Amino acid sequence: MRYAARIALCLAVLPFAHAAQSGNTQKPTIFPDILSYRLDKAKVNLPHDLEGKLNLLLISFEPEQQKDIETWLPAAQALQHTDFNFRWYRLPVSGHENFIFRWWENSSMRSDETDPETWHWIIPLYVNKEEFRGALQIPNEREVVVLLVDKQGRVLWRNSGSMTPQKRVSLLSAAASHLTPPDSGN
Repeated sequence: MRYAARIALCLAVLPFAHAAQSGNTQKPTIFPDILSYRLDKAKVNLPHDLEGKLNLLLISFEPEQQKDIETWLPAAQALQHTDFNFRWYRLPVSGHENFIFRWWENSSMRSDETDPETWHWIIPLYVNKEEFRGALQIPNEREVVVLLVDKQGRVLWRNSGSMTPQKRVSLLSAAASHLTPPDSGN
């Protein structure tokens, strides 16, 4: 009888123990610390130097993915113009490369982006791509990844691929839920 009681007790407690254990293992995804330079040549320490309370990170892995990044820009720019707590950044990701390659890539990006005002919002990352993807739970490099992060780099929302009407609604909803309206003085 004692054996049966122990089994019954274990079966009763097991679901709670599993729930507590899985709750402990699910940590929020945090953007990794990376030192880089924007296209305007200013040094930036990500995520700490992100300027917004809320930041939209448009991450690409291949030059051909630029067309997908551009589908997100109208919504990103509209949000940035309507709320000063929101900022967006383009983060083209490449593997660790030597100084000459990085200089060449950055110079090429500057020549592609003819408006120097946009250089502030483009931060090329030269990182171990596998570690970077692992830290952000990005399964592969086949499509662009879009992350909404707070000032500490906590990922609050994510999506991938080109923008669709459903993704736009989802982004706007996520941004609205994390941005607080300005104090009206009442």
